Amino acid sequence: MATTSVIVRSRVPQVIAKVHASAAIAVAKAALDVEAQAKNRAPVDTGFLKNSIHASKEQETVWRVDSPADYSLYVELGTRRMAPQPYLIPALEFVRPSLEAALRRLV
Repeated sequence: MATTSVIVRSRVPQVIAKVHASAAIAVAKAALDVEAQAKNRAPVDTGFLKNSIHASKEQETVWRVDSPADYSLYVELGTRRMAPQPYLIPALEFVRPSLEAALRRLV
């Protein structure tokens, strides 16, 4: 009696790896775009704040865009004596739609 067998291999791991790699690229691009937008929007007095804004990779799909300037939060949110001059949050909001669209294309 002859038997026939079929081997079924899942391609799910390869698909997941490809999606993860593409998502990492999209997130990296978004982080660098946020950095560029924030630098364009940052108020300039001495240029220290603008020059200190940078994007850094924390994990493959986790990036941070920040400024180590001691006063960066006060500029962004304002104080009781100084009006806010937001630059980082508007930069993020500007880039968000393109990141969301890129991630939607992956699924």
